[in-house]
Amino acid sequence: MTGRRAAIYLVLAHDYGMEELYDSFAIQAFAERILAVSANLDDDGTVPVIFSGSREPFLEDMDLDNYRGRIGQLHTQVDWGWGHTVEAMRLAASHYQSSGARDPAIVLVQVSDEPSDKAEIRSLLQNTAALGVFWMFVGFGRGKLEFFKNLNASRSATFRNVSFYDAGKNPGAVPDEKFYSKLANGLAAWLR
Repeated sequence: MTGRRAAIYLVLAHDYGMEELYDSFAIQAFAERILAVSANLDDDGTVPVIFSGSREPFLEDMDLDNYRGRIGQLHTQVDWGWGHTVEAMRLAASHYQSSGARDPAIVLVQVSDEPSDKAEIRSLLQNTAALGVFWMFVGFGRGKLEFFKNLNASRSATFRNVSFYDAGKNPGAVPDEKFYSKLANGLAAWLR
């Protein structure tokens, strides 16, 4: 990023069917990987973590001093249910704007299935492009993810501030090198 810093955000699905990934610490491991990125790119090494559950999105920070078991502690405060991804994304964008940051924001959105609010997500992606917000959707689990895969699948794609990475049914099994390489490739395409 040539000397620039970036604000790193993490949005986690708290949907039915995700319990196994929380119980196996796959979500914790994912969050720790994002924290490692933040420690190198972010201005303060703190990752605002936003849970998308059945009610209002829930935001708490994770940093190098409190990351051990942090996701396990926080997710028990969120109701299970089919979360509204767009509400959690709006919270990330709003938090970023109100922070007064001038450097770009990278928002990693963990998704587990097709969203019910596709038109709203498209609108939000369009509206945040000029703000310097990059959205990376990371697919976990067994759900259908075609919507996220196809947001920028073609050269004429509308959303240049979006990428998708399918971490598969067992995201914890993805080697660090492959995970960071996919993340870097998505960011490089946006920065160009």
